Amino acid sequence: MIASARAEWARLIRRRVLLGALLSVLVAGVGGATIVLAAAEPAAKVPPGSSAPTLEGLATSGGGTQVFRDVVGFGGTLVFVVFIGLFALEFSRGTYRTMLLRQPRRIRLLAGRYLALVGFVAVGLAVTELVTWTVARLEASTFDVAADSWTSLAAIGSGLRDYATVLVWLAGYSVLGMTVAVLLRSVPLALAVGIAWAGPAEHLIGGFWASAEKVFPGLLLEIVGRGGTATVSATRAMVTAAGYIAVAAVASCLAFARRDVTA
Repeated sequence: MIASARAEWARLIRRRVLLGALLSVLVAGVGGATIVLAAAEPAAKVPPGSSAPTLEGLATSGGGTQVFRDVVGFGGTLVFVVFIGLFALEFSRGTYRTMLLRQPRRIRLLAGRYLALVGFVAVGLAVTELVTWTVARLEASTFDVAADSWTSLAAIGSGLRDYATVLVWLAGYSVLGMTVAVLLRSVPLALAVGIAWAGPAEHLIGGFWASAEKVFPGLLLEIVGRGGTATVSATRAMVTAAGYIAVAAVASCLAFARRDVTA
């Protein structure tokens, strides 16, 4: 598993990949922080139950990293799609056969690739949080946001909690993406199914079925990222989503270990 992770990491730290990732982080961090601050309004003007940022919320010790959490609010679907593409692409290229010659223990190969990719995401998240906090701190006064408490000891704790929450949320999406890719093996088919389900399907069903957010994995992971809602707590969402993720991980490992790799 370690050897597989190192091999995958070697591909991830190539200059082109690193430059692309850094550019994406800078665009998301700078642009996203500005958009979140510009969208903040007094709490009295925000509808009850809304997840929109408020001036009062941003003025707390966790306001700086709340900006980060809001910026990566759509990151779950992106990670889901990227992981589908990365794992399904190797089937299309036929490179899994070559990999298995070097690492015949299939579950270790799959786990090593997954851990390397999630580690890369974790590093990217840390840089994104630093960039968004810095930009938001510099721009806070422009948008009448009180940021004096952002440098307190409590703010550090809030930052670590927000980072851990987002990382768990994205790790859940990554497992689901890997599972879809391993089960379907075709890039176009896996992407079509994944995007259709994680994008419109769950939200459309949730529009007329009130209990959808208590059942569907994508909606549960979104609730985890938001820190809970009025109807579903973050703890309940995380426990339920963890059950889905465990089943998905087992399914992907069994499928990868037992099905023939013919391409």
